[in-house]
Amino acid sequence: MSGVPPIISDLSRPFWDGLAAHEIRMQRCDDCGTWVFYPRFFCTGCGGRALTWTRVDGPATLYSWTVAQVPVAKAFAHLDKPVLAVAELSNGVRLPSRLVDTDPASISIGMTLEPVFDAESYDGVTLLHFRAAL
Repeated sequence: MSGVPPIISDLSRPFWDGLAAHEIRMQRCDDCGTWVFYPRFFCTGCGGRALTWTRVDGPATLYSWTVAQVPVAKAFAHLDKPVLAVAELSNGVRLPSRLVDTDPASISIGMTLEPVFDAESYDGVTLLHFRAAL
């Protein structure tokens, strides 16, 4: 294991189970259709409590990125200059993540990204990273 594994709660378990199945799953409000991320007990759009875990398909695009010159937290001290990114999913939700397997010289805002499901770094807990789409 490298780093500190995430804490998985009963509320967030469907998200992590989705990553283990190589799917991105998020809550969606049954009343107004708002996508909700991070996992919550209520809709951030209308306050409703009817949320359904739904698979998000389609490519992501790069919204923002930077190369971290120093660790951003003790849990990430093992990473050498990781490329930190915000990926915008096809449903409009923006997720903080890392870019992997991508040459920093080739990175540009708006580029198409594909998910990378990493189950090796954290004792079997699958993490979501992104890389430039092939």
